[in-house]
Amino acid sequence: MRAAKIFFFFLAALTLLFLTGCFGSRETDETFYVLAMGFDKGEKDNMVVTVSIANPKAIAGMGGGGSAKGEGKNVVVQSVETYGPLAGIEQLGTSTSRHLSLLHTKAYIFSEDMAREGLGSWFSTLSRYHELRATSYVFVCRGKAKDFLEKNQPPLELSPTKQYELIGSLSAAHGLYQNSMFKEFYQDYKSWSIEPSLPLAAIHEGGLETAKPGVVKGGEQTLGRYVAGEVPITGENKAQFDGTAVFRGDKMVGTLNGEETRYYLMLRGQFENGFLIILDPLVAEPSGIGLSVHQARSPKYATRFNEDGSVTVDVDIYLEADLAAMLSGINYESPDNKPILEEAFSENIREGCQKLIERTQEEFKSDIFGFGEQVKGHFWTVQSWRNFDWLQKYPEAQVNVTVHTRIRRTGLQLKTTQVKSGE
Repeated sequence: MRAAKIFFFFLAALTLLFLTGCFGSRETDETFYVLAMGFDKGEKDNMVVTVSIANPKAIAGMGGGGSAKGEGKNVVVQSVETYGPLAGIEQLGTSTSRHLSLLHTKAYIFSEDMAREGLGSWFSTLSRYHELRATSYVFVCRGKAKDFLEKNQPPLELSPTKQYELIGSLSAAHGLYQNSMFKEFYQDYKSWSIEPSLPLAAIHEGGLETAKPGVVKGGEQTLGRYVAGEVPITGENKAQFDGTAVFRGDKMVGTLNGEETRYYLMLRGQFENGFLIILDPLVAEPSGIGLSVHQARSPKYATRFNEDGSVTVDVDIYLEADLAAMLSGINYESPDNKPILEEAFSENIREGCQKLIERTQEEFKSDIFGFGEQVKGHFWTVQSWRNFDWLQKYPEAQVNVTVHTRIRRTGLQLKTTQVKSGE
């Protein structure tokens, strides 16, 4: 009996040696890596799938010490009209000499038309595929995703994969769009407490003529009054990332511009840094003051049920700011003037947040802020929470915002002196 046990033990160990192997592996030179995938509505089939494939000849030519003649562009863009995402990969394989792999795909880009019809079924399909990376970034494209991938040629990036990595993390520098990964959208889409949202991307076909009037010309004082495709920038690369696509369920129902996206991130506690402009509170004529702002701590939430069954949510936002630029010459470094600027800035942000919340309740009917995560704590069981149906009750909820701002630093100046008039 003992000998039989030893025999079976060695047999199991020997079996493990055969099970550990790379029978399904492929060599690097047998694979083309898809860096980004785009999805548009098809005319004769479900969708048009567009892939941006890394060009190994061009990438190899980037290394020092060798000639890079004839390598061409860093990426090759191909499209196919097909039934679904994975079917498209199979069909595109008929025109390439290597296997198309999604192991290094950095971005999935859906056209606005597809987003408004619903993305749930396509996310469910992609999420089952073993090569999908849940940390890939997802964008909604204003216009066609095919055009975006074809015209997106960043001239300052050596590696074709680097752009999407940097774009995905650059939200922390300005807050004009959010950072959203595949897994985050999928989780929010399945959630009973929050609605999903995605950053906007677009190709800017114009130039400086798309600029909107500034505060001196009777317009707004904000930098973020644009969405992707409208920012007045000239240059070689036409791709832009700015604003947010708002969803109700898996369907897109509207957009936020860059400034509204900043308020959205503040309410979620995800705003890290940004340059914001407000009107000078001590000057009669329109004059801007620029502040470099970051979120000091996570927002504080308080929720309660009223006698009529409605819900009230109180949100306290905590910000810290550095005085970065002003035109009036008023000494806001002084202990008397600094509180005035802090109060004016807090009120400006509070009004912006309240208007955004009202818009999501009246126009979108979508809780993209995740207030439901706070309300959920009042329920003892999952079933009672689901029966409450928060996402349907959100438009009737009362949400109050309070903003606390502290100006910590005043830049490289300790005191501002009034400029003498030339008259």
